[in-house]
Amino acid sequence: MIQATPQNGDVWSVIPRFFWEQVCSTEAVSFEELAQKVGRLDCSSLVDEHGAMTAEDESTCLAVKPELFHSLAQVFGVIGTPVARAMIVDENGVSIERVPPLFVLHVLAKEASPRARPSQVFSLSSANTFQQLHDTVRSHVYKNPRAVAPLRLWFIENEAARNMASQISVAAFIDAPARKSIVTPNLYGSTLRSQGIEASKLHLVVEPAERKTFLVDSYLASHSVLDYDVVTSSGGHCGLSNLGNTCYMNSALQCLTHIPELNYYFFFDLYQRELNTNNPLGYKGDVAVAFSSLLHKLYGSGSPSAVTPREFKYTVGRHSSIFHGFQQQDSQEFVSWLLDALHEDLNRIHQKPYCEKPELKDEDVNNPEAIRELAVTCWDQYKKRNDSVIVDLFTGMYQSTLVCPTCNKESMTFDPFNDLTLPLPVNKKWYHELIIVDLSGDHAASGRQPLSRLEVELNKSSNFDDLINYISSFLHVPAEHLFLFELFSNFFYRDFQENSAASKFYPINELINEKDIVVAYIIPHNPETDVIVPVLNTVREEDSSYDIADPFGIPLFVTLNKETDVFSFGTVREKLEQTVKLLTNADMEASYKEIKGDNNGSRFKADSFPLIQREQKASADLNMADADAEVQPADEDYDSDISLAHPQISADFGFTIKYYEEDGTRHVNTRGPRRYQPGMRMRYQSSLQEESDPNRRPLHIPQGRPSFFKLPLLAEKLPELKRKYYHYPEYAAEMQRIENTKNETSEESNFAEPEPISILHNRQESVEATGGSDANDRAQSDEDEDSDTNYEDIEPLGQDSLRPPILPPLPSSESDHDANSVDCSPHHEDRAEEVVKQEKVKPILVNSKTTLVCEWDSEVFDRFFKDRDHQAWEELSYIPNPVLEDNKRKLAMQQKSTVSLYDCLRNFSTPEVLDHKRATKTIQIWSTGDILTIHLKRFSSARAFSDKINMVVDFPIEGLEMNEFVQNGTGEPLIYDLVAVDNHYGGLGGGHYTAYAKNFRDQKWYYFNDSGVNEVKDPRECIKGAAYLLFYKKRKSSAFAGGQSVEQLLNEGRHSFEAKLQNLKEQSVAIGQQVELFNQARDEIMQRAEAERQAAAEQQQEANDEAITSSSDEDDLYADASTKGPRKVRPTLVSPGNTDFENSRKQRLLSKGADSPRSVNINHDYSSSVSNLASPIGSSGEVESPSKEDTT
Repeated sequence: MIQATPQNGDVWSVIPRFFWEQVCSTEAVSFEELAQKVGRLDCSSLVDEHGAMTAEDESTCLAVKPELFHSLAQVFGVIGTPVARAMIVDENGVSIERVPPLFVLHVLAKEASPRARPSQVFSLSSANTFQQLHDTVRSHVYKNPRAVAPLRLWFIENEAARNMASQISVAAFIDAPARKSIVTPNLYGSTLRSQGIEASKLHLVVEPAERKTFLVDSYLASHSVLDYDVVTSSGGHCGLSNLGNTCYMNSALQCLTHIPELNYYFFFDLYQRELNTNNPLGYKGDVAVAFSSLLHKLYGSGSPSAVTPREFKYTVGRHSSIFHGFQQQDSQEFVSWLLDALHEDLNRIHQKPYCEKPELKDEDVNNPEAIRELAVTCWDQYKKRNDSVIVDLFTGMYQSTLVCPTCNKESMTFDPFNDLTLPLPVNKKWYHELIIVDLSGDHAASGRQPLSRLEVELNKSSNFDDLINYISSFLHVPAEHLFLFELFSNFFYRDFQENSAASKFYPINELINEKDIVVAYIIPHNPETDVIVPVLNTVREEDSSYDIADPFGIPLFVTLNKETDVFSFGTVREKLEQTVKLLTNADMEASYKEIKGDNNGSRFKADSFPLIQREQKASADLNMADADAEVQPADEDYDSDISLAHPQISADFGFTIKYYEEDGTRHVNTRGPRRYQPGMRMRYQSSLQEESDPNRRPLHIPQGRPSFFKLPLLAEKLPELKRKYYHYPEYAAEMQRIENTKNETSEESNFAEPEPISILHNRQESVEATGGSDANDRAQSDEDEDSDTNYEDIEPLGQDSLRPPILPPLPSSESDHDANSVDCSPHHEDRAEEVVKQEKVKPILVNSKTTLVCEWDSEVFDRFFKDRDHQAWEELSYIPNPVLEDNKRKLAMQQKSTVSLYDCLRNFSTPEVLDHKRATKTIQIWSTGDILTIHLKRFSSARAFSDKINMVVDFPIEGLEMNEFVQNGTGEPLIYDLVAVDNHYGGLGGGHYTAYAKNFRDQKWYYFNDSGVNEVKDPRECIKGAAYLLFYKKRKSSAFAGGQSVEQLLNEGRHSFEAKLQNLKEQSVAIGQQVELFNQARDEIMQRAEAERQAAAEQQQEANDEAITSSSDEDDLYADASTKGPRKVRPTLVSPGNTDFENSRKQRLLSKGADSPRSVNINHDYSSSVSNLASPIGSSGEVESPSKEDTT
């Protein structure tokens, strides 16, 4: 097989020549012996690491047929990867194709994608045909190799295609200056080598067809006119599709792209000269490239009615998290970001120098020349770090002057700006509804309800002190008696007094939001003698399976005297009753009087509680000799403390008083005797010191939301004896139960020692005791008639479910004291005993850190608070404020009125007093750019759209004069003409953006609403309350704005663009010629194939005709064999109803020998004149044989 001759393109295996020579020269009796002597076939030396053959010629290698290589591999084995190469057979003989051609694929598309994959690369032998190349390309381009979509292949020069992406647009392909060669169909049968394609790296552009039309053909048809005047005068009225809340972007882009200078800069591709891809503040040129690509789509010849800016939106979102998603954004913020991004991508300064900001000397504040020199220095320093077409067109400078009110020192700075923000000259007021809670108690004199609403009006620059002064002046209340809190879920959320110092630095509209529930409390008090205690109200849910209690109503406050009230449980209870009645519209006070009875205002004394007196007397007689016994005060000592106790009504009637303290210490039980404990004296003294601390807050509110269900009872702070007085009905019920038990179980002694009674049992026991009071009452008839006490006379009122249960027992203090007792010196022991005695007699029930919680009985709550009609905190009446109502009417009329843009400009330079420093700041316009962007500040918060002003601003379409408002004094006329308007429709939190723009290409105004575009006859239609951004262009004697440098740049760009158009014309013509060659070759091949098909069909038909004619000489199957009579005539092959065959035959006979094809009209109803046979459906079924003349 080594002597075989390969055919061109055959793939043979390559082996080292020395190996074959060694095999041939080595003697061996068997293949095994030969393999041992020669060794394995080493193919690794034939190619390098990249797969290229190492041999320069064929002197060291040899090509063998694959069958021979397979045999050698079986015998000797192989080292390395086998090498196979195509064989080239030409006039020079047979050779091995050492390096096959390498092909790099680029796919044509209407628009190139920035996320295209890397180019595909493959190799193919030059001995293969172009048809094989075409099929290989198809298998790489299409996922389905059987795809029948047509393809065209273009060869492009390597230099031009070196940096070409894997996917390129048709425009870029045609615009490429490299020579392009199309593969015509008549070359498909030729080999690549025959066309000079040998070992090389070649770039192939694959052109798919779209709807049976190739992309280049469609492009050439739509860009048939490439004249500069035509190209630069068309376009400009193309819409932008909304991708989902992208109207803010679409309107801004329409305005910017209709600025002539910016448009030509990108349309002429001048940005490519100044692209700064190394700027750390830029975006590697991505934003500029994306903007240029979008502009070319909008202004290209043959542009559609609307363009989808998907790639531009993707680029913007990739570099800005604000505009990444599809939420509604502010168009002004987008314009500001886009101009800054374009500036950084096109910044001509690649290495920014460090510059110190200059300052104006104090003696030069009134020197115009010094101020002008400072402005020039600031501008020069800015230009040293920032120089781009954006700066040339848009950038102006502010002059800011700050005057200190204390020393009158003036500070002056100059800062650049791209858009001028103008506040609208309206009264910017802040309105809010406050809930007024009047705890003064003097409602008749003030004429106010205890709970009411008040709407306040302040300037938006006001602070918290201004709000306090407004309320104080309006309600005629001292400012020190006003306290403001924000509530949430009937609980304190924020204390405005806590950060009153910091609140002075915040405007009131930032301190209090629109939906905040703010309550203003009027709390008369004396800071020296009073303590203000917050009060919360909860309801006890008896049937609830969860220990959950939430506050209801509005939190309240009680004012207690620090010398007397904080020690008196009865006073605290009485003040709570007077305060909580403000929350109900029902007559709670009358209901309480009805239950308590009419005592003519008298108070109860100790002897009004006979059971306690009897117990105390017996206890004193039996323990007289005990030195350690607790010494109880005389009755007169308790009269003042327990005067508010009621022998028939418990202190827990209606609601139970709980408390909550945030002092970080545990609640100390004051019941029973105690020994001195560490920290007790410190806690007691700290409570007293709190009241005298001059820096303490006027009142304290809980910082955290407690678990209301588990709070301790305020009565637990009372000594045991006082608790009995205030809960006398429960005490009497317990005594009744004990007495009944004694009578039933023991008769041992007529004079038994009475046990000390604790009335604070668990709730279940108290309910049982209370529920069993009727039985105890009925048992009274069995008692000793000599008893001096009638329990029926002191039966507690409200002992049904309306009366709250007995208090739970306190933990035993004796064991705790024993466990925690420490050894103390006698001096400390004496002082501790003194503190203990003081706390026993007069414990401090409430301090400045205490919060009182009224836990209401569910049935009492239902009676006074459950119905909405009884809830006084709902449906509050308004305090009349006629001045505010008049101001609101004026403001509404002002917003509907029209102001001039000149009024806004004058208002812009008005000196402003800064709140946080009280310094005076004045901002003036020092210079303006040739493109003046004016931002009408309709929103107080741009992104939140918190408050929009829909006032109509009357701005000039032509002739905006700015000399009056610019301070540089150059004398240059500053007259501007409107070129675009960005509109915002809608209100808070969203809305819709549209744009008006003057198309500088046809000098017409258009209205752009996303993809919709309409011509505007009168440009004054854009003067409306929706106008948000105004774009003006300065009038100049030159053709372009931006100065001499921009004009020169644009003129150069115009000349380059004209040359580019000329080159594009030539490229289009050349490509058109290539396409025409392709089409001609394709048509020729199709005509040749059609001719060959027709010839083959004719040959086949003639063969069929000859076969039919020759068969007429054979014996007829219809002959009469028995009689040897005349043959019957065979039925004709052409029936009257089927003459297609005969007609086609006539057509061929008529057209033979003719110079050109001709058509013959044949009547299908006429019988064949050639066969001249009648229809076999004749009456006799027989016809005569054709004559000799008919058959010729």
